[in-house]
Amino acid sequence: MSKITVYDSLDAPDTSGTSLKGHLKYGITYNDMIDLFGDPTFVPEDSGDGKINFEWVVEFETEENGYQLFTLYDWKTPNPEWSIENTGQLDQAKEFFGGSRWHVGGKEYAGDFIEFVESAFDSGKAFVEKNIEKELPF
Repeated sequence: MSKITVYDSLDAPDTSGTSLKGHLKYGITYNDMIDLFGDPTFVPEDSGDGKINFEWVVEFETEENGYQLFTLYDWKTPNPEWSIENTGQLDQAKEFFGGSRWHVGGKEYAGDFIEFVESAFDSGKAFVEKNIEKELPF
């Protein structure tokens, strides 16, 4: 059984030391992220260096790996409006080197987390409410 907790900016744990561990697949847009995780943990005015417009801080718990902390974020897009309209869109893959997808940050392997999120997206599941731990049947 797996559990997801999405944090808001007031109670988000420190994510210092996290780095890029992977990407979500193309097709997952900003609106899909809102549907899956609720409002972002951090928005443009929270970004100290201006490289990230939207970031979700997510704790992922599994029996095998315990608690793992991940971040989901856009990276170096022109502005927040562009991210809302374009991040995750397959046609943007040609415009940006490597494409514009949601980045996954963490301190450890993120493959299981990425697979879990993509599976939830594919099956129409959501982790909608913030700071509510939800046990999911998959």
